[in-house]
Amino acid sequence: MSNYPASAPITFVLIHGAWHFGHSWNNVRAHLEGAGHTVHTPTIPFEYTSGEKAGQTIHNLDDAVQGIIDYIEEHKLDQFVLVGHSWGGVVITSIATKIPQKIKRIVYHNAFIPSEGQCQFDLCPPFAKVFYGGIAAQSPNKTFPCPFPIFRDALIGDATIEEAQAVHQTLREQPIGLWEQPVKNTEEFFAMPPKIPRSVVFADGDTTIPLGMYEAQAVKLEIFRFVKMGGSHEVLFSNPEGLAKNIIIAGRD
Repeated sequence: MSNYPASAPITFVLIHGAWHFGHSWNNVRAHLEGAGHTVHTPTIPFEYTSGEKAGQTIHNLDDAVQGIIDYIEEHKLDQFVLVGHSWGGVVITSIATKIPQKIKRIVYHNAFIPSEGQCQFDLCPPFAKVFYGGIAAQSPNKTFPCPFPIFRDALIGDATIEEAQAVHQTLREQPIGLWEQPVKNTEEFFAMPPKIPRSVVFADGDTTIPLGMYEAQAVKLEIFRFVKMGGSHEVLFSNPEGLAKNIIIAGRD
């Protein structure tokens, strides 16, 4: 794998976005591991698995985030590079407020970056709350899918129709509560100088939100490494090798 960026071995924890699973990273993971790195791809829990709420949908962002923190503690991970894609940016920001001492660097990949008191819907155009909220209101468990026409053109326009359909079939419905709860206690994370080094990997063919909104959110990081590549919001499927290479650049010392 000599064509990969030079880097000492890195432990990566890759956090997926809305509608996805940990296995959405499988192809990226294979390239990172082939380059000599250790990779973890936990799935954010959308249902409670134990206790009185077992089987119920999770609408509390803190509870969903705790599922990832439990994974990190179970696997005794420390000094890892935490990568978040899309809505995963909200998740990794919340994780960083809870276990900052374990994170070596945080990487936002076409990801939303919430300020204190902001939720996912605050970071999207207003129509998103109206549209997805309307769908969730008709759902018995207040979840909503990503409709294929939106997924095909806004998220994965650089893939063939067959590839887009295959990926879309792997997605699950998103609990709306995870988009409604704000992230809090971010003061230490956003403090200057940064206590956790920050990077942004940006695929510039992304039309999920109006052009420029991701970059505008990244400005709040103030000091960060910026890595730009071609591709759509779902470049983890359409060009996993290219994304892996750029994640290495973003995550290395």
